[in-house]
Amino acid sequence: MLEVSLFKQSYFYEKYKNSYVADKLLRDYFNDSTIGRVTSVRLKTYTDVVVWDITIMSDLLQLKKELPKITDKELWLMANKVYIDPDGKAFRKRGEVVCTADALLSFSRIYSKYGFTTRMIKEYETYRKHPIFYFPRERNGVNMTRATVFGDRIDCTLLDLKYYYTREKQCKLRSALKKVKTAKFLQTFSTFEELVDWYGIKGSFVNESYEINDLERGAGTILSDYHSDTRWQWSN
Repeated sequence: MLEVSLFKQSYFYEKYKNSYVADKLLRDYFNDSTIGRVTSVRLKTYTDVVVWDITIMSDLLQLKKELPKITDKELWLMANKVYIDPDGKAFRKRGEVVCTADALLSFSRIYSKYGFTTRMIKEYETYRKHPIFYFPRERNGVNMTRATVFGDRIDCTLLDLKYYYTREKQCKLRSALKKVKTAKFLQTFSTFEELVDWYGIKGSFVNESYEINDLERGAGTILSDYHSDTRWQWSN
């Protein structure tokens, strides 16, 4: 593990000294018991949070130049301690129902594929730069339940939503889809196609025939059934 003495000699520490970032890392990563309450970061918009996260990731990546022995896993664990999820900053209404943004792919899943690299940061920016998917905020709603059931895979979630309109009994998210606000939201659409059009994802996450693209396999592969393995890591 990176020694705190070396961390305190880094440019990264000098840049963020006496701020949320440095104090949070000292307290929660290096277990410095002298750090008490950590001052929060005031970020108003979804874009503010995404830009902030990318800046922190990029600055942490530079530690590799100063501290060649630092590992990807150490950088990831440090980034995860100070990471702020932007989803709660974006809202969209459908009728009377207020929905919050939900990630296409989590920070964790992107890291598991690319390691803590420049490519990881670019992929994070691609997937999180603009919010696309919105669901009603409810306890054990879609946003929370899909992470447990599908390991955060949005393509599997879309397949489940397609089943909601065609063969509801097969839905793996059925309990979440029956929540009061979620049910009210989904019932404003007559078909899966209408939901897709509201999200504006035809030609990206679904093809022109409203078939769902398999995000893991890519190359135009269609997701026609649930993956047998829906962990938080990509399959081999």
